[in-house]
Amino acid sequence: MARTDWGSITVPSSLLRRIDKLAKNEGVPRHIIIAKALSVYQGQMKNIGGTSYLKGKRHSKGMWYGWKLLLSYAELRISVKYRKCIPKTVREKMLKYFEGTLWQIMTRLKAISKEDARKILQTAKEWSETQNNTTLYRLNDMVRELFYRVLGAR
Repeated sequence: MARTDWGSITVPSSLLRRIDKLAKNEGVPRHIIIAKALSVYQGQMKNIGGTSYLKGKRHSKGMWYGWKLLLSYAELRISVKYRKCIPKTVREKMLKYFEGTLWQIMTRLKAISKEDARKILQTAKEWSETQNNTTLYRLNDMVRELFYRVLGAR
């Protein structure tokens, strides 16, 4: 187990109150909120073109895989939501695509561990079978956290 070195920064009290409020709402320490903010900031600072037509432009890996993660998750959600009119084979295929995206993020970006990927996939399978809102909320939180990690990847 690695030892974490700690430091301190001075911030305006109004910013500290905002950080504390977010930390309390999410149930995490302050430094997690700051790490998330820095990940989003770094993602925005990348030169990705800023135009509507980005073919041929360089993107950061984090932006690319973040986009892939959200698309595969959205496809899975839609296939489950409209399960009455979408064949089971399509839902299974969307789950496989989502699993493939998790595998790529795990192997190529190293933004997630094998165990974390397995937990996310298991939760996705559980939700797709039960459509339980509590499970969906937990899955949304897991995917959102992974998205922030992916944005910070290079």
